[in-house]
Amino acid sequence: MKDLRKYVIPFAGLKEGRHEFEFDVDDSFFDQFDSSEIKKGKLGVNVVLLKNQQVLELSFDINGLVKTVCDRCLDEFDFPLSYQGKLFFKFGEKSYELTDEIIILSPSEHEINISQFIYEFIHLALPYRRIHPNIDEASSCNAVMIQKLETFRTDDIKKANYNPSWDKLKDITDKN
Repeated sequence: MKDLRKYVIPFAGLKEGRHEFEFDVDDSFFDQFDSSEIKKGKLGVNVVLLKNQQVLELSFDINGLVKTVCDRCLDEFDFPLSYQGKLFFKFGEKSYELTDEIIILSPSEHEINISQFIYEFIHLALPYRRIHPNIDEASSCNAVMIQKLETFRTDDIKKANYNPSWDKLKDITDKN
C-alpha cells in the first residue's frame, strides 16, 4: 500500500479555487489491490479540485488502456478505457460515505487518498461484455478459438438430433 501514497491530495494548505492534479496508473497500481480484475494497464488520471469553504469538488478524467480478456476467444487484448465523474467532499463531525458521490470528512482530515476511487472508476468503466474490436469489418479475435467454438453451436446439434415424429405431438398440445 506504500505505492498508493502518491495518490493523495493534500487539500488543507490549498487556497480556495481551482487546482489540477495528474496521476499515472500502471501495473504497480493494480498490484496493490488483491481482488483486481485488471492486472495490467497504462492510464492517465486528471483530477480538478474546486475548493471552497463548504465543499471540495473533485472531477475525474481517466483515459488509457487496460489489458483484459476477450469474452469470446479468451485472448488478452488492450481495451481503450475512458471515464469522467465527480465526487463531492463535505465536512461533518465524522468521516463516512453519505452517497456514492458525496463523502463526509471529519474536521481532522487534511488530505484525501483517491486511489480507491480511481480503482473503482476504472472497473466501473469496463463494459459488461468485453470482446476484441472489429477491424475492417472483421473481428480480431483468435481465429482458431472461434473455429473451435463454431463446432459447439447448439443450432447444428438441434438440427442433427431432429426427429419429425415429435411434430404430431406438438399438434396435439397446440389444439389443447
